[in-house]
Amino acid sequence: MDIDYSEYKPDEYDIYVAARSSNRFVKLNHFANSACFNSESKTFEIQVDNRPESAGLIYFEQAKAEAERNGVEFNESEWFDSVDDSPEDFEESKMNYKKMKSKYNLFAKDAFGFETDAPDELESDCINVLSGNTVRLKYGEGILDFIYTDFKTPMDVLIGKETPEVRILRALFEEPDEDVKVHNFEEKYLLTHEKYVDTISKIKEVIYSSLYSAVCPPVFKRYNIHALRHYLNYIIVLQNEYKELVEFCYDEDFYPELLADKYPSERYLIYKQIHHLPIKSKRVEELSIGRKVASGTEMPYGMEKTELIKCMTSIGGKPTEEQKRFAEKYNYPIGQVKLLTEIPFFMNISYKFGTIAEILELEFTKMFEQNVRFRKCKRCGRYFIMKGNYDTNYCDRVAEGETRNCQELAALEKYKAKTADNKAVAIYNKYYKRYSARVKVRQIKEADFKKWKYQALTMRDDCTDGVITPEEYTEWMENYFPNRKPKK
Repeated sequence: MDIDYSEYKPDEYDIYVAARSSNRFVKLNHFANSACFNSESKTFEIQVDNRPESAGLIYFEQAKAEAERNGVEFNESEWFDSVDDSPEDFEESKMNYKKMKSKYNLFAKDAFGFETDAPDELESDCINVLSGNTVRLKYGEGILDFIYTDFKTPMDVLIGKETPEVRILRALFEEPDEDVKVHNFEEKYLLTHEKYVDTISKIKEVIYSSLYSAVCPPVFKRYNIHALRHYLNYIIVLQNEYKELVEFCYDEDFYPELLADKYPSERYLIYKQIHHLPIKSKRVEELSIGRKVASGTEMPYGMEKTELIKCMTSIGGKPTEEQKRFAEKYNYPIGQVKLLTEIPFFMNISYKFGTIAEILELEFTKMFEQNVRFRKCKRCGRYFIMKGNYDTNYCDRVAEGETRNCQELAALEKYKAKTADNKAVAIYNKYYKRYSARVKVRQIKEADFKKWKYQALTMRDDCTDGVITPEEYTEWMENYFPNRKPKK
């Protein structure tokens, strides 16, 4: 029977889920990425899906098959020339790649599975410039990058283009949606691929604003104001949620009498309970064993590079009798048996994700496991990742328009505040400027200046401690290097 939902009233959780889910306008989980966490270094690596880039061969085979059905000669070179992207598109892709590489730690892997430098620019054009790349992050970096990104400005530009007049024109001249008959997997894949290509081309400014929006791009089932608004709402909802979560779970000044003695994981549970949200999280974990992916430096997760190279270079010689008996027993090629029994293989645990919501939740909860914490900077008000046992109230972020980070600026401000009422420091600074200027014009010798500086600092401390008066300190300063007599 058909169910009538016309009078259904969604509750708070229905609204929560709907804002974070795909709908008839937008697909949010087009990519199948993986994240591998390293508890030793407190870092994790994201392998960005590259399958959405691989539609060329399917298009080629379909064009070839269609030509055969129509009895037309298929010219491969002409076909490839017809689908080549314009030089302008490639230049824009290279520019976007450089932008992302300058912001994030992109890298590649060598034949042994160890890190190598990523190319400085794209070697060939692609739809999403991060497809196929590997990115390394510290626990918490992805979350901070996302919550402090300005998505609204580029999205408002796109929404602004969708004026009422434009929407009327769309309604008049755009063909209405029609049922598309799909005969096989290839046709289904290409249909989604075309919409993916169109989406990326239209919202690049938004996609490349942050790492997670780039590694989890959406697919607009049809590019219109409804798709834009749902996607913008999805991003803003997640930003607000994780800004609130960071404060709730990590801020030491947030209800300290109630929460100060609670672990972030306990505060997370409290947050979930009072917001009537599920207290369990699902993770799609995948175990693999191979040679190229090392998630540690000790077996079974990996080994040091020099040790691995030593193992690899020592392989050689004739198979042993034991290897021969083993190959015979299992009817397996002796060469493969030799490789399998002499090459080290590493165990790797990774997590699959396709949406921004999934990677945010995964990273946030992984921080609980390794006791990685955020703290609010007392100068700029933004949160930062605490580094081990290093206790500081200021971040090392350089704010826009500044040349020093908050730690350096805070230290300078503290020094100025501390010395503002210290007469001895003011006297020292006054005469230091005077005498260093004379050194530059060679009225005072460098050696004499250094001798004065040592004595002046000692007397500054004596003046601060009350051993001598400011007047006595000033008199000594004034008479140390007498003013030069004016020429007659």
